[in-house]
Amino acid sequence: MSSDNGAFVDLTSSPCSSPRSAASGGPAVVSTVELSDPSLALTGVRASISPLQQAIDQTEALRELCSDHEHLRREFLATRRRAEVLDRQLTDAATAASPYVLFCQHKYDVERLDNSHELDACCLRYRDLKIRYDEAVFEFQDRIRTLEAQLAAASSFGVIVPPDTARRIADLESQLARSQSDLQVARDRQSALVSELRESATSR
Repeated sequence: MSSDNGAFVDLTSSPCSSPRSAASGGPAVVSTVELSDPSLALTGVRASISPLQQAIDQTEALRELCSDHEHLRREFLATRRRAEVLDRQLTDAATAASPYVLFCQHKYDVERLDNSHELDACCLRYRDLKIRYDEAVFEFQDRIRTLEAQLAAASSFGVIVPPDTARRIADLESQLARSQSDLQVARDRQSALVSELRESATSR
């Protein structure tokens, strides 16, 4: 049964009537009133809330920036105070050491120049000795390799190697060892001279 205005529909005679309605014994009535879609209203609400949300986010970000700024300001002030203290300490130390610095400069300037010339001469001698040593080592090694190759070739053919050749190889190896020893002595002398010059400059 349906009403005259069409607002309610009787579903008791429908083959698809609800079991719950059938069990209760009453007619199943469904409203046929059309409901308006609120999506447009929600869209407007969201649009009006969006600027407010942006303002809230900006306010929170501003608070964080203010907090960070205050923290950095305190650190800056503390660092500046520390720098001022260190600057005063450095100025006091320079003032206290100024007479001694002037005395050392006046007394040791000429000696320092003399020592520098002597050190330069020592470096030149060492460089010259190093060049000659490298040349001698290259020459000795080349001659040793040549003699060893000749010795190996002669031995492969069953040729008896003359004792003179073996002595020449031994002599070259001995000369190479002496050259290495001379170079080490020169290095030790240079190191000792540098140490002596430094000790002389600091003890006066």
